[in-house]
Amino acid sequence: MSWQYARVDHLQPTASCLFCGRPLKSLKGIVITDGDQEANAGPNCAKKHLGAPEERLLDVARLAMLVVSDGDPGDDPAPATPASIPNPSPKPGIEGVAKPPVERSPLPPLDAVVQYLRLRYEVMGGFRFQKSALLTEAYESLRSGELDEVLRKRVAATMRSAAENKTVFSERNIKRCIGLNHWLQEAIQSTPKERASFLQAMASTLQCRWCLSRGQLEAINKWGDNLRRRIHDFPHLDTSVFDGVVIPDFMVRKGKS
Repeated sequence: MSWQYARVDHLQPTASCLFCGRPLKSLKGIVITDGDQEANAGPNCAKKHLGAPEERLLDVARLAMLVVSDGDPGDDPAPATPASIPNPSPKPGIEGVAKPPVERSPLPPLDAVVQYLRLRYEVMGGFRFQKSALLTEAYESLRSGELDEVLRKRVAATMRSAAENKTVFSERNIKRCIGLNHWLQEAIQSTPKERASFLQAMASTLQCRWCLSRGQLEAINKWGDNLRRRIHDFPHLDTSVFDGVVIPDFMVRKGKS
């Protein structure tokens, strides 16, 4: 089976391009798959060997930003960004002539049902209750070529119910679970094993209950004060990201068993 686009995701520090072997120094990049294993590819090499993607790539890396606080305590006002600085008047002559933008047809949006299945089955490994009979049948149908329309409607109905009831299985909540799990794993990897028990407990709770309380998130932020001495870009987390999320009774019962 040939290589295909899989998603955009966080990269390991040792990541390199499968095709040219060059190190990939960006914080996130392209993941490709041959159906059995995954690899990374630089954007130019991916386009050269795989062609341009036919649809928007699932961007898992951006989910980490969904749980980051808008403003960190004690931050100074952000400096003006290039987008907020007025453009200078164009200079006369050739340099002042703007080139017409290249017209490109926008890629079709991600299919919400497909995205939901892929997040549950390809990204949430380690989460309890990650799979169900219906979702497994639908995901296998998707992998076989095209998602069966009857299964699509059943999954869509499940997604609507979870969203209306604000349960932990809603699309909104699973994206935040994935984002928070990323930061917890980053923190664990950057902490000596003998001191990481608190972080591991938080990660275990998240993967079991699919949410954390405000108090638990505040405790992670306090832990992060020490971590930021070594990792300056470790963020302050938004303690309200799971407000109003409902944990189904069966998860609570099984969590106590």
